[in-house]
Amino acid sequence: MTDTQLSSSARAPRAPTSLGSALGGILRAREFGIFAFLLVMSLAIGSARPTFFATANLLAMGRQMAELTIMGVAMTFLITAQELDLSVGSIYGLCSLTMAFVAQRFDLNLWLCLGLVLVMAAALGTVNGLITTRGKIPAFIVTLGMLYILRGIALIESPWPISGLENPSFFAALDGKIGSIPVQIFWMLGFVVAGSLALRRTTFGYHVRATGSNPAAAQLSGIQVQRVKVIAFVMTAVTAGFAGAMSFAHLGSASPLAGTGYELNVIAAVVIGGTALFGGQGTVIGTFLGAALLTIMRNGLVQLGGEGRLQDAFLGGIIIIAVLIHTHLSLRRVTK
Repeated sequence: MTDTQLSSSARAPRAPTSLGSALGGILRAREFGIFAFLLVMSLAIGSARPTFFATANLLAMGRQMAELTIMGVAMTFLITAQELDLSVGSIYGLCSLTMAFVAQRFDLNLWLCLGLVLVMAAALGTVNGLITTRGKIPAFIVTLGMLYILRGIALIESPWPISGLENPSFFAALDGKIGSIPVQIFWMLGFVVAGSLALRRTTFGYHVRATGSNPAAAQLSGIQVQRVKVIAFVMTAVTAGFAGAMSFAHLGSASPLAGTGYELNVIAAVVIGGTALFGGQGTVIGTFLGAALLTIMRNGLVQLGGEGRLQDAFLGGIIIIAVLIHTHLSLRRVTK
């Protein structure tokens, strides 16, 4: 046997090993459990209702989940940092309403109004973060109080929906199409890619994970824990404001009650996706899959003719099952 043959025979067995390692890595990924569950549920619904996989329906679901995913990306950072924000639904509603209210009342360009409400959202996030970190008050209490305060302000600002505004470039950018694909899908994917890279590959992402894992140790290592948490609160509020603007662009109107209950959907998407509720571990891709699961289940229930009043109860059960699957797979990874 020549040297070349010996070399080739020596290298040959390595390919299966490499393939096995790659496959093992996929199976051990935090997102695998939710992806498998998502796939099974999609196939089950699709087999019962073939129209589920129709292009128009898939694109509609992509557009519907965009706002939830965008808010969920930032919430992933916040929960990973061992905090949460229950006021995002109210920020979502107040920002969309304020943007429309100011544009209508003062005859301002919607782009300018969007910039103003995003600054307002950043200020609200800063308030949430500072009260939580410096006031030493649990984020649950702070943001729950903010939820009611902001909803009350929205109702005082305008008890009725606001509509009839025009700005072609604004509506095209936030509710147009690129080819046949709704532009919201591109916004969503942009946030997911940027958020995933930021959480896994940047210094700030490392600081977020370290803060959530052990705040005291992170502080001793030189990480400004309070600053990290405040920035995460700001990110969460700003994405809520942006999602509210997307909702206004799609519906053409803004309501003071917009976003009611949305905070629980956002947190559910993040936790279902595999982000640890007690901090330290987060996955933006998992959040994307969690938002997809919630959207698919709602769409599937409608297609299957499910009783509307039972949808939330059924979704609650799906959330518990999905988290149980994820927890079981996580424990198996730890024990192996």
